[in-house]
Amino acid sequence: MSYYSREVRRQMILETAVNIAYQEGLSATTVRRIAQEAQIAVGQIHHHFSSADKLRAEAFKLSVEQALNLLVEDGKKENASCLEMLHWSLFIENYEEAHKYSKLWKEAEVISFQDENMREAFRYVTKQWHTTIVNLLEKGALNSEFKYDRPKALIAWDFIAYSHGLDGIFALGLEEFGQKEYRENTEAFIKSQIEISK
Repeated sequence: MSYYSREVRRQMILETAVNIAYQEGLSATTVRRIAQEAQIAVGQIHHHFSSADKLRAEAFKLSVEQALNLLVEDGKKENASCLEMLHWSLFIENYEEAHKYSKLWKEAEVISFQDENMREAFRYVTKQWHTTIVNLLEKGALNSEFKYDRPKALIAWDFIAYSHGLDGIFALGLEEFGQKEYRENTEAFIKSQIEISK
């Protein structure tokens, strides 16, 4: 990797960490494991990141940024409505991929209780998620897809809290609460917060 610029090398290290995190979890993103996967020296990683905790937190931030960017890009590509994109942002669609990602989110949350780097990263990505939902609410109202009478920022926090909690229940694998129930409950909650135009 020596012929790449500093920023490119740093990004490649982060991308490798993100890939490992998706496949094996955040706890697997050790400096040694990343170095092995990226086929670089451990010292190269220490040159770019002051600690493994800092690297792990940055990788988590990147994974969320990528997911949110993909949401917006896919929405444009598929000419999706704001309501459809709101569904995507609350994990209603593509269960397998969404809940694989939510495992990463939950692991990051647990780590954040002991690690200030991850706590800061978790705060940052939660605000990013919130901003994405606020933008969808604003655009959806401008497009007359739906309307609401509460501040959009508060509605967005309610959506995040609901999605976060419901996803935790779904992750338990309870027989009486599968994908169908997840979808029905979330759609009902969305309708309780915004008035969808016919």
